[in-house]
Amino acid sequence: YYVDPTQPGGYTKKAKRLDEKKLDCPDFVEASPRGLVPALRREVVDDNGTKSSVVLWESLPVSEYIDAVFGGGRLLDRNDPYQVARQQIWCGHCTDRIQKKFYQALVSQDKTVEKACVEEFYEECRAFARAMKTDGPYFDGSKFSLVDVALAPFWQRILSVGPFFFGLTLPTEEPEFQRLASWWKAVSSRPSVAATIVCEPRLVSTYSDYARNQATSDAARNYFR
Repeated sequence: YYVDPTQPGGYTKKAKRLDEKKLDCPDFVEASPRGLVPALRREVVDDNGTKSSVVLWESLPVSEYIDAVFGGGRLLDRNDPYQVARQQIWCGHCTDRIQKKFYQALVSQDKTVEKACVEEFYEECRAFARAMKTDGPYFDGSKFSLVDVALAPFWQRILSVGPFFFGLTLPTEEPEFQRLASWWKAVSSRPSVAATIVCEPRLVSTYSDYARNQATSDAARNYFR
């Protein structure tokens, strides 16, 4: 990112090829072989005093590692195999179904395809909401978990980017979307999440290439097709 006073939000992105990133930011590319964020590199020492590097990339694996090493497993209780499996299933649902259908609608230049993707997006949201526990606002009820982390940053994009670029309107009269609204109210008010909220003009500026189907990221070129 670089500061650009002519752009909404004051910044924009400057795309670079992976070979350029290797020259400009070799340490970063060592941690992230595809040159994408987030990435993590950490020096560790084992019981014998041997040093090694932990290198990870992709949002959810990085989040899982940080939670296990520094968070005490508060997001993912690995002592409960069923809950681990359930969390992984619904994290995958967020990524491979909800997010994917939203982005397919966003990049589509065909209104018929866009409409079909939006309807599938709604169905995936309904399935997610029906899987949420009811003894609290989060996916797991009263417990904030990895599934909430998986969906939260993209839900903000859905609420801001979708209406701006293709008139997305959530069916808020439905119980499933009312449940999602209460989930978002609770999640977005958490200090850890609120600190990551991006202002709407910045999101719109960032996603304009997606809306024109001109984005250059790996996800835009491969995953959302």
